[in-house]
Amino acid sequence: MNAATGFDCFLQGARLARARSLRRFAWAPMAISLLVIAALLALGYGAVETAVEWVVGLVPVWLDWLGGILAIMLYALGIVIAGWMFSFLAALLASPLLGFLSARAEREAFGEEPEHDENLTRAMTGAVIREARKLAYHLPRMAGVFALTLIPVVNAAAPVFWLAFGAWMLAVQFVDYAAENRGLAFDDTVALLRANRGAALGFGAPIALLLAVPFAALVVIPVAVCGGAVLWRRLT
Repeated sequence: MNAATGFDCFLQGARLARARSLRRFAWAPMAISLLVIAALLALGYGAVETAVEWVVGLVPVWLDWLGGILAIMLYALGIVIAGWMFSFLAALLASPLLGFLSARAEREAFGEEPEHDENLTRAMTGAVIREARKLAYHLPRMAGVFALTLIPVVNAAAPVFWLAFGAWMLAVQFVDYAAENRGLAFDDTVALLRANRGAALGFGAPIALLLAVPFAALVVIPVAVCGGAVLWRRLT
C-alpha cells in the first residue's frame, strides 16, 4: 500500500463523518475538543506572550526593527505548535467516544462493525490504559526527533522530521481505535502500520497539517477516526 491509499482513506473518512447515521457519535468528541482547545489556547496565549516579550527583550536597541518581525514570527510559531498539541490532547480525552465512532464508521462503510464493549464506564477505563500505552510509545520517539533538531546542519530539515513524525504518530493514534475495538494489542497496530509505512504516512500527513490550524480539530478528529477505520479494513 502506498501513500495514495492512505490519503484516499482520509478522504473517505471525510465523507463518512458527514453521514447522518454518524453525526451523534461525531458531535460529542467535537464538543469535548472545543472545550479543551478553547481553554488551553487561552492559557497558552499568555505563555506565548511572555516568551515573545522575553526573546524580543534580548534584541539590541539598534535592531528594534528586527524585534517586531521576530515577535510576529514567534507568535505564529507558538499558535501553530500550541494548536497542534492541544488538538492531540483533545483527541486523547475524547478517546472513549472515538472508539464508538470508529465502530459505527465501519458499519456505515462496510455494512458490519466489530463486536465491542458498549459500556461507557468500561470503555473509558480501557481507553485511559490504552492512551497511556500510546504515550509511552510516542514520548521517547518525540524526544529523539527533538534531539535531531538540535544538531547543526541536520536541523535545517527539522520541518520535514516533525511532519513525518507527526504523520506517523497520528496514523497510529487514529487507526488504533479499530484495533482496540477488536481487542487487539497496541503492538498489533504498530506492526500493521510498519508493514505499510507509505499508507500510514499518506493518511497521517494531511491530519498533521490540518491540526496545525487552530480549531481545525473540531472537524479533523472525527474525519481521522472514520478514515482510520477504513484504513484498518484495507490493510487487513
